[in-house]
Amino acid sequence: MLRIEGFETPLRNNKTLIIGSPSNWIKNISSLESSCLYKGRSILVIQENGKPFNLGGLLARKRWDVIFRIKEQFEIQMLATYVVNAPKPLRILWVSSVGCEIPKTLWSKWASSDVTLIGGQEGTQIGCEWDTILFPLLCPQDFIEKTLRSRASGAVGLLEKIKDHISEVYREGAGLAWTIIEEPASGCIYWHDPSAEEGEEYTKKEVSEILESVSKWLLI
Repeated sequence: MLRIEGFETPLRNNKTLIIGSPSNWIKNISSLESSCLYKGRSILVIQENGKPFNLGGLLARKRWDVIFRIKEQFEIQMLATYVVNAPKPLRILWVSSVGCEIPKTLWSKWASSDVTLIGGQEGTQIGCEWDTILFPLLCPQDFIEKTLRSRASGAVGLLEKIKDHISEVYREGAGLAWTIIEEPASGCIYWHDPSAEEGEEYTKKEVSEILESVSKWLLI
């Protein structure tokens, strides 16, 4: 089934892979917080497979309720226990220093509760049976094919049907999105607006406030 329409599927209670920059991930987490009336918890999970993950400006500035750094199996168990007992709804952003697999024993349990899982990917693949995948603007077709092939049989066939129109989609400033939520087994391909997810690293007001607080600290 193929429909090149605007992507409007809600992310809440689903598993979504967002391929792009941290500003994309933060924007979607913030939107979820707003839709949940800021109830529940927002969790950052950093999975490190032997290589430290650089938290960076935006992720460090975001106010998280808790941050988990996953290196060993017992830390995964700690995360699982926290998710079970934490107030719902929960919003989890999962990022990684290198390619990794999110344990199926985790996200399969979360499917029946009010838990939203977002995978933040820049250049490394985060393995999971994602319900939705959002691709950035001008994403190479071979990368999209590789990603969809690992998710659902028949999904690549959808891409083949629109390959002659992908450049037109990109010229309009849109990216591609694939979802299987309330769709056939192969899913559906939509367009989405990546620019609507971008944000400034710092606003002028924020910079002014930071400098003011630093100057007061130096004068103490």
